[in-house]
Amino acid sequence: MHSKESFKLFIQSWIDGLNAIVTRLQSVLVDTQHESDQHDLISAFMDHQELLFSTKGSLTSEDPVFGAHLPWINSFCRALQWYGGWRQTAAFRLAESSQMVPPEQASAIEEMRVTTKAEEAALEQDASSVEIGIIKAVLNGGGMRSMDLTIKALFRRLAMSADMIRMDAIRRVVGMLPLAETIGYLLLLGKMEANFYGLDDDDDDDDDDGGCD
Repeated sequence: MHSKESFKLFIQSWIDGLNAIVTRLQSVLVDTQHESDQHDLISAFMDHQELLFSTKGSLTSEDPVFGAHLPWINSFCRALQWYGGWRQTAAFRLAESSQMVPPEQASAIEEMRVTTKAEEAALEQDASSVEIGIIKAVLNGGGMRSMDLTIKALFRRLAMSADMIRMDAIRRVVGMLPLAETIGYLLLLGKMEANFYGLDDDDDDDDDDGGCD
């Protein structure tokens, strides 16, 4: 099966699972008497993230360009897209905008943001270096097959590295927040991702306007 169709089948199932976890997060956010359930749900959420990125990584190995550009998302989501997903620093903005970060942890969030931005910049520099290599190959009369393989390798590395940075950003926030705030944060993150990755009702139309509002 083509990567696009394969991932579209997977992503709908993944979003259904994500929504189920979000529903359970809402229940334990109200009922704070079962701390073990809260820890279990945090683990379930993080495992669900790993499932998304590992599955996307496998499909990216088959179709690198697809991995860096999810073709069905609408134009608004596409504007927010950074190498096949949401911008990594959004993990910190989400925590700050919801006022879940204790004042004493504000400096820690900023340090995490600096670290993540450095990782983003390194990946962008990697992309620029390979792009320059491709241009040089064209100017020197390099073979199209060789350039095609180089471009595919670039997209594969970008997409998979970007997901690793995304996962690390989530881990940094979760590792810093108190338990109750972690539940609230993952609840918001889950809703954001369900909107971001969700299939557009008219995904064959490039001028669509639904899905990520």
